[in-house]
Amino acid sequence: MFGRSQVARFLIMAELSQKEQLALHEFSVRYREALARQHQTPEQSLDIVRDAVREQYEQEMEAKRSISIEPSEPAEDKEREPQEAEP
Repeated sequence: MFGRSQVARFLIMAELSQKEQLALHEFSVRYREALARQHQTPEQSLDIVRDAVREQYEQEMEAKRSISIEPSEPAEDKEREPQEAEP
């Protein structure tokens, strides 16, 4: 089902001629591209984040490997006796 804004957009667009609709669409495309260029994330920032995530991932994987490689300690040799059933 259409949201409220989509219905409003449809009603506004219905009143415009096809030429005006095309011009409005082209303007919106250019506007979005300009916003994307203006608010770009610098490549250097992305590299810093990638390195931090990679380092954390490698630490987690190393911790998992060291846990699985280390031999588990044998259980203490306690004599286990069967429990007696109460009469």
